Amino acid sequence: MSKSINTLTRQLRDLNPETRSKAAMNLGEMGAEEAVPSMISAFKKDKDENVRSVFAETFALFSSNDDVVAALIYAKDNDKSEIVRVSANWALDQIVNTRGHASLQALLEEIEK
Repeated sequence: MSKSINTLTRQLRDLNPETRSKAAMNLGEMGAEEAVPSMISAFKKDKDENVRSVFAETFALFSSNDDVVAALIYAKDNDKSEIVRVSANWALDQIVNTRGHASLQALLEEIEK
């Protein structure tokens, strides 16, 4: 991992919600695939629904990562916050379109193969 990716990955655990959100967005814009496991972990643990929503939307930038898809599906179905569920659903729609599938079900069938 590059120094800037390491710094941003550490910022995913910052006390300031805005810092965490910006770190996630920056990692997404960089296409930092190596940071995805840390991002998923932070997404699952973050207590702030707005930060989780940013994470979910940022995950749309990692459309080829099946772990991202799994985390988004879980959030879409189980997150206690409606804003996070909506963001996860939006990100999944983006991923379905990027991968060229007709539906989320078609994407899931491909992943399971």
